[in-house]
Amino acid sequence: MKRQQLILLILLLGFWLIVSETVDLQHLAAGVVFAGITVWFWRNLLERMPKWPIWQEVFLLGHLLATLVKYIFGSNIAVAKTLLFDSPPVGPVFVVIRPPIESNWGRVLLSTCITITPGTVVVDIDPETGQFIVHALTAEAAAGLFDWQIIREISNVESWQRRRLESGLAVGRSHDSDIVRAAAGDLGPHSD
Repeated sequence: MKRQQLILLILLLGFWLIVSETVDLQHLAAGVVFAGITVWFWRNLLERMPKWPIWQEVFLLGHLLATLVKYIFGSNIAVAKTLLFDSPPVGPVFVVIRPPIESNWGRVLLSTCITITPGTVVVDIDPETGQFIVHALTAEAAAGLFDWQIIREISNVESWQRRRLESGLAVGRSHDSDIVRAAAGDLGPHSD
């Protein structure tokens, strides 16, 4: 069993034991069986699993998380003022935004950030154009999305990863040139 498979098995077993809230022979055996089946079923996808992030990625994502927490607290207060004091008045609106985020993971992360921030929810994402349809509780909340710092933070993480992949500095990952070129999007029908 590969190291990644063993780590995944242990994580799934730990999750199973936490969810089941009981550690006895029956739950342990069922957890081992189900975690083993899951790892076996997804064994071909382990190469696609994310690798351990390097410290720059952890720093950028940590900064993004801290910024998100700040926005969640501020939005909670704004929604409470809107609902309790009608200031600004409730005026639900739909808005279409096109953030400069190109990766699928970046769009999913942005969608999650918008949705967990009180007062806004993503209704749809067009995968081809990257346009988001967002429902906001007030026009003020909708207008704030066009210059939202979280969008800049995710864009920074994307551009940092793109530069790192293009320069071939895949720290902790395979240094095979085809993998680096494929990650950078350079492989085409004429590749080796």
